Amino acid sequence: MYKKLLFILLLTILSFSGYGQTVFTQTFVDRCTNEVKVVTANFVNGQATVAFYNRVRVFTIQEATNGTLQAWLQETFNWWSSLSPCSIATQQTQQAQQTAQAAQQAAQTAQAAAQSAASAASSAASTPIPTVSTPPPPSTPPPSTPPPTSSQPTNNTSTTSNNNSSSSSSSSSSSSSSSSETKSETKTETKTDEKKTETKTEEKKEEKKVEEKNEEKKEEKKEETKEEEEKKEEKKEEKKEEKKKDEKKEKAKMLPIQLKADLMAMQNPLGGFNGAMSFGLSQSSIFGDVSYGATLMVFDNLKQANLGLSRSKVFIKEGSYDVDWVESTSLTYAYNFGTQSVSGSFMRLKPMGKKGTFGAGINYVGIFGKLMPDPMFTLGYNLLYTNSYSLNKGRLMYSPAFIINQTPISVNTKNVTQSNADAMFILSNSFTYRFTKRFTLNFGYTAIKSTNKLLPLINSFMIGSKIPF
Repeated sequence: MYKKLLFILLLTILSFSGYGQTVFTQTFVDRCTNEVKVVTANFVNGQATVAFYNRVRVFTIQEATNGTLQAWLQETFNWWSSLSPCSIATQQTQQAQQTAQAAQQAAQTAQAAAQSAASAASSAASTPIPTVSTPPPPSTPPPSTPPPTSSQPTNNTSTTSNNNSSSSSSSSSSSSSSSSETKSETKTETKTDEKKTETKTEEKKEEKKVEEKNEEKKEEKKEETKEEEEKKEEKKEEKKEEKKKDEKKEKAKMLPIQLKADLMAMQNPLGGFNGAMSFGLSQSSIFGDVSYGATLMVFDNLKQANLGLSRSKVFIKEGSYDVDWVESTSLTYAYNFGTQSVSGSFMRLKPMGKKGTFGAGINYVGIFGKLMPDPMFTLGYNLLYTNSYSLNKGRLMYSPAFIINQTPISVNTKNVTQSNADAMFILSNSFTYRFTKRFTLNFGYTAIKSTNKLLPLINSFMIGSKIPF
Protein backbone atom coordinates (compact mmCIF):
# COMPACT_ATOMS: atom_id res chain seq x y z
CA MET A 1 0.00 0.00 0.00
CA TYR A 2 2.77 2.39 0.94
CA LYS A 3 5.08 3.33 -1.88
CA LYS A 4 8.17 5.44 -1.77
CA LEU A 5 7.73 9.01 -2.91
CA LEU A 6 11.30 9.63 -3.86
CA PHE A 7 13.68 7.03 -5.20
CA ILE A 8 17.15 8.23 -6.21
CA LEU A 9 19.79 5.80 -7.23
CA LEU A 10 23.25 7.19 -7.40
CA LEU A 11 25.65 4.62 -8.76
CA THR A 12 29.19 5.81 -8.51
CA ILE A 13 31.78 3.44 -9.66
CA LEU A 14 35.20 4.59 -8.90
CA SER A 15 37.84 2.93 -10.94
CA PHE A 16 40.06 0.67 -8.99
CA SER A 17 42.61 2.92 -7.49
CA GLY A 18 45.37 2.03 -5.16
CA TYR A 19 42.87 1.36 -2.42
CA GLY A 20 40.51 -0.71 -4.64
CA GLN A 21 37.34 1.04 -3.33
CA THR A 22 33.83 1.23 -4.86
CA VAL A 23 30.86 3.14 -3.27
CA PHE A 24 27.11 2.68 -3.94
CA THR A 25 24.65 5.25 -2.50
CA GLN A 26 20.86 5.02 -2.53
CA THR A 27 18.24 7.26 -0.83
CA PHE A 28 14.72 6.29 0.32
CA VAL A 29 12.05 8.72 1.61
CA ASP A 30 9.04 7.37 3.50
CA ARG A 31 5.83 9.34 3.11
CA CYS A 32 4.38 8.05 6.40
CA THR A 33 7.01 9.47 8.74
CA ASN A 34 8.89 11.66 6.21
CA GLU A 35 12.00 9.84 7.33
CA VAL A 36 14.95 9.86 4.91
CA LYS A 37 17.12 6.77 4.74
CA VAL A 38 20.49 6.92 2.95
CA VAL A 39 22.01 3.53 2.22
CA THR A 40 25.72 3.49 1.52
CA ALA A 41 27.61 0.39 0.36
CA ASN A 42 31.33 0.92 0.65
CA PHE A 43 33.05 -1.96 -1.15
CA VAL A 44 36.54 -2.68 0.05
CA ASN A 45 38.37 -5.56 -1.54
CA GLY A 46 35.18 -6.47 -3.44
CA GLN A 47 32.81 -6.78 -0.39
CA ALA A 48 30.53 -4.43 1.58
CA THR A 49 28.29 -4.75 4.65
CA VAL A 50 24.91 -3.04 4.07
CA ALA A 51 22.50 -2.15 6.93
CA PHE A 52 18.97 -1.09 6.04
CA TYR A 53 16.44 -0.59 8.87
CA ASN A 54 17.01 -3.60 11.13
CA ARG A 55 18.36 -5.88 8.42
CA VAL A 56 22.05 -6.44 7.70
CA ARG A 57 23.63 -8.36 4.78
CA VAL A 58 27.05 -8.68 3.11
CA PHE A 59 27.19 -8.15 -0.68
CA THR A 60 29.92 -8.56 -3.31
CA ILE A 61 30.71 -6.15 -6.10
CA GLN A 62 29.19 -8.57 -8.61
CA GLU A 63 25.86 -8.57 -6.66
CA ALA A 64 25.87 -4.82 -6.73
CA THR A 65 26.32 -4.70 -10.48
CA ASN A 66 23.82 -7.44 -11.42
CA GLY A 67 20.94 -5.87 -9.36
CA THR A 68 20.87 -8.20 -6.32
CA LEU A 69 21.65 -5.34 -3.94
CA GLN A 70 18.95 -3.15 -5.48
CA ALA A 71 16.33 -5.91 -5.23
CA TRP A 72 17.18 -6.56 -1.57
CA LEU A 73 16.91 -2.86 -0.71
CA GLN A 74 13.50 -2.63 -2.42
CA GLU A 75 12.25 -5.76 -0.65
CA THR A 76 13.38 -4.41 2.73
CA PHE A 77 11.71 -1.06 2.07
CA ASN A 78 8.44 -2.76 1.10
CA TRP A 79 8.61 -4.90 4.24
CA TRP A 80 9.11 -1.84 6.40
CA SER A 81 6.29 0.02 4.64
CA SER A 82 3.91 -2.86 5.38
CA LEU A 83 4.78 -2.56 9.09
CA SER A 84 5.09 1.23 9.34
CA PRO A 85 2.86 3.17 11.76
CA CYS A 86 0.54 4.04 8.88
CA SER A 87 0.11 0.48 7.68
CA ILE A 88 -2.96 -1.71 8.04
CA ALA A 89 -0.96 -4.27 10.01
CA THR A 90 0.00 -1.67 12.62
CA GLN A 91 -3.59 -0.44 12.79
CA GLN A 92 -4.78 -3.99 13.43
CA THR A 93 -2.11 -4.53 16.07
CA GLN A 94 -3.07 -1.36 17.93
CA GLN A 95 -6.73 -2.27 17.58
CA ALA A 96 -5.95 -5.68 19.09
CA GLN A 97 -4.20 -4.02 22.03
CA GLN A 98 -7.13 -1.66 22.59
CA THR A 99 -9.57 -4.57 22.33
CA ALA A 100 -7.54 -6.49 24.90
CA GLN A 101 -7.56 -3.54 27.32
CA ALA A 102 -11.31 -2.93 26.88
CA ALA A 103 -12.11 -6.63 27.26
CA GLN A 104 -9.99 -6.92 30.38
CA GLN A 105 -11.62 -3.87 31.96
CA ALA A 106 -15.07 -5.28 31.17
CA ALA A 107 -14.04 -8.64 32.66
CA GLN A 108 -12.82 -6.94 35.84
CA THR A 109 -16.16 -5.10 36.05
CA ALA A 110 -18.02 -8.38 35.63
CA GLN A 111 -15.99 -10.11 38.33
CA ALA A 112 -16.39 -7.18 40.73
CA ALA A 113 -20.15 -7.18 40.11
CA ALA A 114 -20.30 -10.93 40.73
CA GLN A 115 -18.41 -10.55 44.02
CA SER A 116 -20.64 -7.68 45.20
CA ALA A 117 -23.76 -9.66 44.23
CA ALA A 118 -22.52 -12.68 46.18
CA SER A 119 -21.79 -10.55 49.26
CA ALA A 120 -25.22 -8.90 48.97
CA ALA A 121 -26.89 -12.31 48.74
CA SER A 122 -25.04 -13.61 51.81
CA SER A 123 -25.89 -10.49 53.84
CA ALA A 124 -29.54 -10.71 52.81
CA ALA A 125 -29.66 -14.37 53.83
CA SER A 126 -28.10 -13.67 57.25
CA THR A 127 -30.44 -10.80 58.23
CA PRO A 128 -33.69 -12.04 59.92
CA ILE A 129 -37.03 -10.90 58.55
CA PRO A 130 -38.76 -8.61 61.14
CA THR A 131 -42.32 -9.55 62.22
CA VAL A 132 -44.85 -6.73 62.06
CA SER A 133 -47.50 -6.79 64.86
CA THR A 134 -50.90 -5.33 63.90
CA PRO A 135 -52.38 -3.02 66.59
CA PRO A 136 -55.94 -3.79 67.92
CA PRO A 137 -58.84 -1.75 66.47
CA PRO A 138 -59.68 1.43 68.43
CA SER A 139 -62.63 1.19 70.87
CA THR A 140 -65.64 3.37 69.87
CA PRO A 141 -67.02 5.58 72.72
CA PRO A 142 -70.76 5.28 73.61
CA PRO A 143 -73.10 7.87 72.09
CA SER A 144 -73.54 10.95 74.30
CA THR A 145 -77.13 11.91 75.24
CA PRO A 146 -77.99 15.62 74.85
CA PRO A 147 -78.74 17.49 78.10
CA PRO A 148 -82.37 18.43 78.81
CA THR A 149 -83.45 21.88 77.68
CA SER A 150 -84.60 24.19 80.53
CA SER A 151 -87.54 26.54 79.84
CA GLN A 152 -86.91 30.10 81.03
CA PRO A 153 -89.65 32.78 81.34
CA THR A 154 -89.31 35.72 79.02
CA ASN A 155 -89.50 39.40 79.98
CA ASN A 156 -92.51 39.98 77.73
CA THR A 157 -94.71 37.68 79.80
CA SER A 158 -93.65 39.38 82.98
CA THR A 159 -94.44 42.83 81.65
CA THR A 160 -97.81 41.68 80.33
CA SER A 161 -98.66 40.17 83.67
CA ASN A 162 -97.74 43.41 85.39
CA ASN A 163 -99.90 45.37 82.97
CA ASN A 164 -102.78 43.04 83.55
CA SER A 165 -102.46 43.38 87.29
CA SER A 166 -102.30 47.20 87.08
CA SER A 167 -105.40 47.29 84.90
CA SER A 168 -107.29 45.07 87.28
CA SER A 169 -106.28 47.17 90.26
CA SER A 170 -107.38 50.37 88.51
CA SER A 171 -110.75 48.87 87.62
CA SER A 172 -111.35 47.55 91.14
CA SER A 173 -110.58 50.86 92.85
CA SER A 174 -113.27 53.08 91.43
CA SER A 175 -112.92 55.55 94.17
CA SER A 176 -109.39 56.58 93.31
CA SER A 177 -108.65 60.23 92.81
CA SER A 178 -107.30 62.03 89.74
CA SER A 179 -103.93 62.59 91.37
CA SER A 180 -103.17 58.89 91.31
CA GLU A 181 -103.89 58.74 87.55
CA THR A 182 -101.44 61.46 86.84
CA LYS A 183 -98.79 59.69 88.78
CA SER A 184 -99.27 56.51 86.81
CA GLU A 185 -99.03 58.40 83.55
CA THR A 186 -95.75 60.00 84.51
CA LYS A 187 -94.40 56.63 85.51
CA THR A 188 -95.26 55.06 82.16
CA GLU A 189 -93.65 57.97 80.32
CA THR A 190 -90.45 57.63 82.25
CA LYS A 191 -90.43 53.90 81.47
CA THR A 192 -90.77 54.49 77.74
CA ASP A 193 -87.96 57.06 77.82
CA GLU A 194 -85.74 54.60 79.56
CA LYS A 195 -86.58 52.00 76.96
CA LYS A 196 -85.64 54.40 74.15
CA THR A 197 -82.31 55.21 75.73
CA GLU A 198 -81.63 51.52 76.20
CA THR A 199 -82.39 50.77 72.55
CA LYS A 200 -80.09 53.58 71.44
CA THR A 201 -77.26 52.33 73.60
CA GLU A 202 -77.85 48.83 72.28
CA GLU A 203 -77.75 50.07 68.68
CA LYS A 204 -74.49 51.89 69.36
CA LYS A 205 -73.05 48.79 70.92
CA GLU A 206 -74.13 46.76 67.89
CA GLU A 207 -72.54 49.27 65.55
CA LYS A 208 -69.33 49.12 67.54
CA LYS A 209 -69.46 45.36 67.44
CA VAL A 210 -69.98 45.41 63.66
CA GLU A 211 -67.03 47.78 63.24
CA GLU A 212 -64.89 45.66 65.49
CA LYS A 213 -65.89 42.60 63.50
CA ASN A 214 -65.00 44.32 60.25
CA GLU A 215 -61.64 45.33 61.65
CA GLU A 216 -61.08 41.82 62.89
CA LYS A 217 -61.96 40.48 59.44
CA LYS A 218 -59.52 42.89 57.83
CA GLU A 219 -56.80 41.84 60.24
CA GLU A 220 -57.64 38.20 59.62
CA LYS A 221 -57.39 38.77 55.86
CA LYS A 222 -54.03 40.46 56.31
CA GLU A 223 -52.86 37.61 58.47
CA GLU A 224 -54.15 35.11 55.91
CA THR A 225 -52.31 36.87 53.10
CA LYS A 226 -49.16 36.92 55.22
CA GLU A 227 -49.60 33.25 55.99
CA GLU A 228 -50.13 32.48 52.30
CA GLU A 229 -46.97 34.37 51.40
CA GLU A 230 -45.07 32.56 54.12
CA LYS A 231 -46.44 29.25 52.88
CA LYS A 232 -45.37 30.09 49.32
CA GLU A 233 -41.89 30.94 50.54
CA GLU A 234 -41.80 27.75 52.56
CA LYS A 235 -42.88 25.78 49.50
CA LYS A 236 -40.13 27.41 47.43
CA GLU A 237 -37.58 26.57 50.10
CA GLU A 238 -38.91 23.02 50.29
CA LYS A 239 -38.61 22.69 46.50
CA LYS A 240 -35.04 23.97 46.66
CA GLU A 241 -34.26 21.52 49.44
CA GLU A 242 -35.89 18.71 47.46
CA LYS A 243 -33.77 19.60 44.43
CA LYS A 244 -30.67 19.60 46.58
CA LYS A 245 -31.68 16.26 48.05
CA ASP A 246 -32.31 14.85 44.57
CA GLU A 247 -28.90 16.07 43.42
CA LYS A 248 -27.31 14.55 46.51
CA LYS A 249 -29.16 11.30 45.84
CA GLU A 250 -27.95 11.27 42.23
CA LYS A 251 -24.42 11.91 43.43
CA ALA A 252 -24.83 9.23 46.07
CA LYS A 253 -25.86 6.76 43.36
CA MET A 254 -22.36 6.98 41.87
CA LEU A 255 -19.09 6.11 43.57
CA PRO A 256 -16.17 8.58 43.54
CA ILE A 257 -14.27 9.00 40.27
CA GLN A 258 -11.08 7.00 40.02
CA LEU A 259 -8.00 8.40 38.31
CA LYS A 260 -5.69 5.96 36.58
CA ALA A 261 -2.27 6.83 35.16
CA ASP A 262 -0.17 4.26 33.30
CA LEU A 263 3.29 4.42 31.77
CA MET A 264 3.62 1.95 28.90
CA ALA A 265 6.39 0.65 26.66
CA MET A 266 4.82 -0.78 23.51
CA GLN A 267 6.80 -2.67 20.91
CA ASN A 268 6.17 -1.79 17.29
CA PRO A 269 6.14 -4.36 14.47
CA LEU A 270 9.67 -3.32 13.50
CA GLY A 271 11.07 -4.47 16.83
CA GLY A 272 11.63 -1.13 18.54
CA PHE A 273 9.77 0.20 21.58
CA ASN A 274 7.68 3.35 21.87
CA GLY A 275 6.84 4.98 25.16
CA ALA A 276 3.26 6.01 25.89
CA MET A 277 1.48 7.75 28.75
CA SER A 278 -2.10 6.77 29.49
CA PHE A 279 -4.57 8.69 31.64
CA GLY A 280 -7.93 7.22 32.57
CA LEU A 281 -11.06 8.23 34.45
CA SER A 282 -13.63 5.70 35.60
CA GLN A 283 -16.77 5.85 37.71
CA SER A 284 -19.28 3.19 38.68
CA SER A 285 -22.63 3.20 40.44
CA ILE A 286 -22.93 2.47 44.14
CA PHE A 287 -24.36 -0.95 43.30
CA GLY A 288 -21.71 -1.66 40.66
CA ASP A 289 -24.24 -2.32 37.89
CA VAL A 290 -23.12 0.55 35.61
CA SER A 291 -19.63 1.93 35.05
CA TYR A 292 -18.20 4.55 32.71
CA GLY A 293 -14.61 5.14 31.58
CA ALA A 294 -12.48 7.48 29.47
CA THR A 295 -8.85 6.91 28.47
CA LEU A 296 -6.33 9.16 26.72
CA MET A 297 -3.04 7.71 25.47
CA VAL A 298 -0.23 9.87 24.07
CA PHE A 299 3.00 8.44 22.60
CA ASP A 300 6.45 9.89 23.20
CA ASN A 301 6.85 10.88 19.53
CA LEU A 302 3.76 13.16 19.82
CA LYS A 303 2.60 11.80 16.46
CA GLN A 304 0.44 9.00 17.85
CA ALA A 305 -2.48 9.31 20.24
CA ASN A 306 -5.88 7.78 20.91
CA LEU A 307 -8.93 8.61 22.97
CA GLY A 308 -11.37 5.95 24.13
CA LEU A 309 -14.78 5.95 25.84
CA SER A 310 -16.36 2.87 27.41
CA ARG A 311 -19.51 1.78 29.26
CA SER A 312 -20.31 -1.46 31.08
CA LYS A 313 -23.75 -2.62 32.22
CA VAL A 314 -24.36 -5.54 34.59
CA PHE A 315 -27.61 -7.51 34.32
CA ILE A 316 -28.89 -9.44 37.35
CA LYS A 317 -31.08 -12.53 37.21
CA GLU A 318 -34.67 -12.00 38.31
CA GLY A 319 -35.42 -13.07 41.86
CA SER A 320 -31.76 -13.54 42.79
CA TYR A 321 -28.47 -11.71 43.26
CA ASP A 322 -26.59 -13.69 40.59
CA VAL A 323 -25.04 -11.84 37.64
CA ASP A 324 -26.58 -13.03 34.37
CA TRP A 325 -24.22 -11.31 31.94
CA VAL A 326 -22.32 -8.08 31.35
CA GLU A 327 -22.63 -5.81 28.34
CA SER A 328 -19.63 -3.66 27.35
CA THR A 329 -19.41 -1.01 24.61
CA SER A 330 -16.45 1.17 23.64
CA LEU A 331 -15.60 3.85 21.09
CA THR A 332 -12.00 4.84 20.24
CA TYR A 333 -10.39 7.48 18.03
CA ALA A 334 -6.73 7.00 17.02
CA TYR A 335 -4.22 9.20 15.20
CA ASN A 336 -1.05 7.69 13.70
CA PHE A 337 1.28 9.94 11.66
CA GLY A 338 -1.64 11.49 9.76
CA THR A 339 -3.66 8.29 9.42
CA GLN A 340 -6.83 8.37 11.51
CA SER A 341 -9.19 5.64 12.61
CA VAL A 342 -12.46 5.34 14.50
CA SER A 343 -13.20 1.96 16.05
CA GLY A 344 -16.01 0.55 18.13
CA SER A 345 -16.62 -2.72 19.91
CA PHE A 346 -19.53 -4.47 21.57
CA MET A 347 -19.01 -7.40 23.96
CA ARG A 348 -21.08 -9.69 26.13
CA LEU A 349 -19.42 -11.46 29.03
CA LYS A 350 -20.70 -14.33 31.14
CA PRO A 351 -19.27 -14.64 34.68
CA MET A 352 -18.95 -18.28 35.74
CA GLY A 353 -17.79 -17.79 39.31
CA LYS A 354 -14.53 -19.57 40.08
CA LYS A 355 -14.41 -20.91 36.53
CA GLY A 356 -13.68 -17.42 35.22
CA THR A 357 -15.42 -15.18 32.70
CA PHE A 358 -16.15 -15.92 29.04
CA GLY A 359 -16.92 -13.23 26.48
CA ALA A 360 -17.56 -12.66 22.78
CA GLY A 361 -17.88 -9.48 20.79
CA ILE A 362 -17.71 -7.74 17.46
CA ASN A 363 -15.63 -4.73 16.44
CA TYR A 364 -15.36 -2.42 13.47
CA VAL A 365 -12.69 0.04 12.33
CA GLY A 366 -12.86 2.92 9.87
CA ILE A 367 -9.44 4.09 8.58
CA PHE A 368 -9.02 7.38 6.73
CA GLY A 369 -6.63 10.32 6.40
CA LYS A 370 -4.30 12.07 4.01
CA LEU A 371 -2.28 8.88 3.44
CA MET A 372 -5.42 6.87 2.67
CA PRO A 373 -6.71 7.77 -0.81
CA ASP A 374 -9.53 5.25 -0.34
CA PRO A 375 -10.88 5.08 3.25
CA MET A 376 -11.23 1.51 4.49
CA PHE A 377 -13.69 -0.17 6.86
CA THR A 378 -13.03 -3.49 8.58
CA LEU A 379 -15.28 -5.82 10.54
CA GLY A 380 -14.07 -8.44 13.01
CA TYR A 381 -14.77 -10.39 16.16
CA ASN A 382 -13.00 -11.34 19.38
CA LEU A 383 -13.26 -14.10 21.98
CA LEU A 384 -12.17 -13.72 25.60
CA TYR A 385 -11.47 -15.81 28.66
CA THR A 386 -10.19 -14.34 31.91
CA ASN A 387 -10.00 -15.18 35.59
CA SER A 388 -8.72 -13.57 38.79
CA TYR A 389 -6.62 -15.03 41.56
CA SER A 390 -6.10 -13.47 44.99
CA LEU A 391 -2.56 -13.71 46.36
CA ASN A 392 -0.70 -12.44 49.41
CA LYS A 393 -3.82 -12.36 51.64
CA GLY A 394 -5.84 -10.40 49.11
CA ARG A 395 -3.30 -7.61 48.58
CA LEU A 396 -2.10 -8.92 45.21
CA MET A 397 -4.60 -9.70 42.44
CA TYR A 398 -3.47 -11.57 39.33
CA SER A 399 -5.82 -11.45 36.32
CA PRO A 400 -4.69 -13.30 33.18
CA ALA A 401 -6.71 -12.95 29.98
CA PHE A 402 -6.55 -14.85 26.70
CA ILE A 403 -8.06 -13.13 23.64
CA ILE A 404 -8.47 -14.16 19.99
CA ASN A 405 -9.01 -11.31 17.53
CA GLN A 406 -9.68 -11.63 13.81
CA THR A 407 -10.65 -9.16 11.08
CA PRO A 408 -11.84 -11.28 8.15
CA ILE A 409 -13.55 -8.55 6.07
CA SER A 410 -12.34 -5.15 4.84
CA VAL A 411 -14.08 -2.86 2.35
CA ASN A 412 -12.92 0.46 0.90
CA THR A 413 -14.97 3.31 -0.55
CA LYS A 414 -14.61 1.86 -4.06
CA ASN A 415 -16.51 -1.26 -2.87
CA VAL A 416 -13.39 -3.38 -3.15
CA THR A 417 -13.76 -6.20 -0.62
CA GLN A 418 -10.79 -8.05 0.77
CA SER A 419 -10.69 -11.09 3.00
CA ASN A 420 -8.07 -11.80 5.64
CA ALA A 421 -7.66 -15.20 7.27
CA ASP A 422 -4.96 -14.10 9.74
CA ALA A 423 -5.81 -14.04 13.43
CA MET A 424 -4.12 -12.49 16.46
CA PHE A 425 -3.62 -14.30 19.76
CA ILE A 426 -3.27 -12.02 22.78
CA LEU A 427 -2.06 -13.03 26.24
CA SER A 428 -2.54 -10.32 28.84
CA ASN A 429 -1.18 -10.57 32.39
CA SER A 430 -2.39 -7.92 34.82
CA PHE A 431 -1.22 -7.53 38.42
CA THR A 432 -2.79 -5.19 40.97
CA TYR A 433 -1.17 -4.62 44.37
CA ARG A 434 -3.23 -2.80 46.99
CA PHE A 435 -1.11 -0.71 49.36
CA THR A 436 -4.08 1.00 51.05
CA LYS A 437 -7.82 1.15 50.51
CA ARG A 438 -7.35 4.16 48.22
CA PHE A 439 -4.01 3.53 46.50
CA THR A 440 -3.23 0.60 44.20
CA LEU A 441 -0.29 -0.13 41.90
CA ASN A 442 -0.89 -1.82 38.53
CA PHE A 443 1.66 -3.53 36.34
CA GLY A 444 1.26 -5.94 33.46
CA TYR A 445 2.68 -7.65 30.40
CA THR A 446 0.91 -8.29 27.08
CA ALA A 447 2.09 -10.46 24.20
CA ILE A 448 0.54 -10.42 20.71
CA LYS A 449 1.29 -13.06 18.11
CA SER A 450 -0.25 -13.00 14.63
CA THR A 451 -0.48 -15.76 12.07
CA ASN A 452 0.81 -13.19 9.55
CA LYS A 453 4.43 -14.11 8.94
CA LEU A 454 5.44 -10.49 8.47
CA LEU A 455 4.40 -9.60 12.02
CA PRO A 456 6.78 -10.71 14.76
CA LEU A 457 5.92 -11.33 18.40
CA ILE A 458 4.90 -7.94 19.83
CA ASN A 459 5.40 -7.23 23.54
CA SER A 460 4.19 -4.39 25.72
CA PHE A 461 4.83 -3.52 29.36
CA MET A 462 2.78 -1.33 31.65
CA ILE A 463 3.12 0.15 35.12
CA GLY A 464 0.69 2.59 36.71
CA SER A 465 -1.46 3.49 39.68
CA LYS A 466 -5.13 4.06 40.48
CA ILE A 467 -6.31 6.71 42.95
CA PRO A 468 -9.96 7.59 43.79
CA PHE A 469 -10.91 11.24 44.18
